[in-house]
Amino acid sequence: MSSSRAQELIALLDNIQESDYGDDSDSHDGDRVAVAEAARRLLARLETPFERAWRLSWINSNIHMAVQIVLDVGIWEAWYLSKRHEISLLELHALARIPCDLMLLRRLLRLLAAEHVIRELGEDQYGATSFSQALGQPGEAVAQTILSGTHHGLDSSRNLPQFLARTAYAEPLDPGNSSYMDLTSERLGMFERCRANPDYQASFIGFMRGLTAYKLDWTKIYDTDILMGDFDTNGEVPLLVDVGGAHGVDVERLLSRYPNLPGGKLILQDTPDVIAMAKVNEKIAVMHHDFFTAQPVEGARAYFMHAIIHDWDDSDAGRILSNTAVAMKKGYSKLLLYESVLVSTGATLYQSVSDVSLMHLISAADRTEARWSELLRAAGFKVCKIWQHPSSLESVIEAELA
Repeated sequence: MSSSRAQELIALLDNIQESDYGDDSDSHDGDRVAVAEAARRLLARLETPFERAWRLSWINSNIHMAVQIVLDVGIWEAWYLSKRHEISLLELHALARIPCDLMLLRRLLRLLAAEHVIRELGEDQYGATSFSQALGQPGEAVAQTILSGTHHGLDSSRNLPQFLARTAYAEPLDPGNSSYMDLTSERLGMFERCRANPDYQASFIGFMRGLTAYKLDWTKIYDTDILMGDFDTNGEVPLLVDVGGAHGVDVERLLSRYPNLPGGKLILQDTPDVIAMAKVNEKIAVMHHDFFTAQPVEGARAYFMHAIIHDWDDSDAGRILSNTAVAMKKGYSKLLLYESVLVSTGATLYQSVSDVSLMHLISAADRTEARWSELLRAAGFKVCKIWQHPSSLESVIEAELA
């Protein structure tokens, strides 16, 4: 390829912007996702094997480290709150909530500019990006996602090779023995560690909240009018119970489709520590519930679980499902599971990462359609339909009592 042709291609690529593929009606716009995936394929073709090994082993880990340090000293948040898009090294240094050495900061910012986390405008002059601004929004999902990687994901994944060597390379499916448990002398599981450490809990919940918001709205996949068709809004039973629904993003989405629903027809359930952080519409009833105990709300039109069952092995997942089944009305109540359904070929990067993350974090696994059907059948259910969308990371599994 000639140098001039290369420059033409570079100019073409540099002119592509996220806004070119924006779609307010669908945060998971297919064109943008497809172009981003094509860019990943392009990088895989252009990188030499050594460059790829270097990036995977050294570059990615150093980028995360630099982002985390700037987060720790409070610069991302202070920069965002200053409302300044362009700023000098000295001014950023002065914004630090925790004092740090000027030369240290210069070296970290140099790396972050090279990775386009921030823009380099000149010597010791920097510009904000949408990513750097998101990192500075207090308590929001982007910063919490970085923290959750530091608290949970990175060390657990790095330990997986040693863990598998110690367990004779058996597929990790024992919830009482995981790569994550090796990280503490007490061998705490991830959920136990979250309960013991509020910061770890906050980062994980923040990441989950961001991931839920990023995923396609489940009401765009499943035809919720099915639920409304024979539901009596003036009756005593609720329309939907969101089991383990955390901050209530999913149940809020259903309310937005049917804003005239009377209060109490939608119920959000989770453990007390999680529910305490939920801020939902006053029409949504909030309830403490441990899904390893019997479901207290009987006869609802639907029981909804988002990425709950995939956290558990077949034995514990069966307990959760059975505890829900006893509350359901046969021929009327629906079970809706918004979960990853693995395909035999062509799984996306995000689906595959989710599956392997479950492997090292909690010794669990995402399931194929056949495994979902088998699990539900064993708990007394039959699958009615698996609802899918080309832009969604997950599917809605519709089931009812067999």
